[in-house]
Amino acid sequence: MMKAFLNDTGSADMTKRLVAVDMDGTFLNSQQDFDRHYFLDLYPRMQQEQVTFVVASGNQDAQLRAFFPHTADSIWFVSDNGALVKRPDQTVVYSAKMAPSVYQHAIRVLEQLKDVHPIVSAVKSAYILASEPQSFAEMTGRYYYKLQQVAQWDEIKDTVLKLGMSVPDDQTANIVNLLRTELKDELIPVSSGHGDIDLIIPHTHKANAIKQVANQLAIPMTNVVAFGDGGNDVEMLKEAGQGFAMANAPQAIQAIADDVAPDHNQNGVLVTIENLLNQWR
Repeated sequence: MMKAFLNDTGSADMTKRLVAVDMDGTFLNSQQDFDRHYFLDLYPRMQQEQVTFVVASGNQDAQLRAFFPHTADSIWFVSDNGALVKRPDQTVVYSAKMAPSVYQHAIRVLEQLKDVHPIVSAVKSAYILASEPQSFAEMTGRYYYKLQQVAQWDEIKDTVLKLGMSVPDDQTANIVNLLRTELKDELIPVSSGHGDIDLIIPHTHKANAIKQVANQLAIPMTNVVAFGDGGNDVEMLKEAGQGFAMANAPQAIQAIADDVAPDHNQNGVLVTIENLLNQWR
């Protein structure tokens, strides 16, 4: 049952709204793409109904923008799991800053783990070690369009936003638990599944970033709709006025959401947005 969107007086608010979408496993299908014609048909309707479209992902800003060549200049982008927030004109609203001592400690922990490949995501670029296998560098380049290789981690002279890593899929949960213990409150491990884990600064998550966008636009969180499928979407789904988990999301994620949207391979986000637009007329 969909929630009603209410303003401060308790009556229906038919003015400004915000729709925030995760990308991998949510807006994007299994081929890492989406129905672009469908989206471009719906997007003018969103604008007409005063719906702000926000991309909220763990991925890099440059990679996210590349998906929207025709509309990026009117979309807000929340990248690096909430560590970087940019307006449509690319001015920065918020940028996290991980202390060098914190990420250096985390790197030392990661280097002790077998088959774990760290990625340092920063403002200017992402970084991996030059000693990593070529296959890992190529895979990482599909998600981090700005990527540099360094011989040693201390060569990085950039503002670090988060740490990412690729781990064996069947070890993801165990490594998340281990990192919670080893890093305590310094960094928070979150996983979007499929062997991907991010280490984020405490309280620097998608929900915090979406609140900042909503505040900038004077949109109450009750008028925010969010879509997600992974552990890094939990706070966003909980704090939005309407949180949709995807049908392909794990049951634990569906359990904390308000509703379930169709599978990401069935245009689940776009179908749901169209249904909402019809309700909001």
